[in-house]
Amino acid sequence: MDLKELKIRLKIPENDTSKDHYLEVLLEDAIDYVKTYCNQSFDNGFPSGVKQAITKLVKAYQEESNVASKSLSDMSKTFFEGGTLNEVHRLLKPYRRVRFI
Repeated sequence: MDLKELKIRLKIPENDTSKDHYLEVLLEDAIDYVKTYCNQSFDNGFPSGVKQAITKLVKAYQEESNVASKSLSDMSKTFFEGGTLNEVHRLLKPYRRVRFI
């Protein structure tokens, strides 16, 4: 997964390069998390479910994670602890390899 695909998945115009360096760092962090969590390197590329999980992680990294509730006029957004990570883990479950000690 590269920056171009991430921007498509996040609905960021390709010609908007204002946050490219920031997104590259977040993408690298998310990929590292997924590889570690799944205990595999995905040498043949990332399946669609893994790409969804990476995108959700990057999006979560961008948001204010310590906000419980946010309101603006008639629009409201609520965050709950672990919600995004639970969704990421659900997406990654089929790709996770159990490590035996």
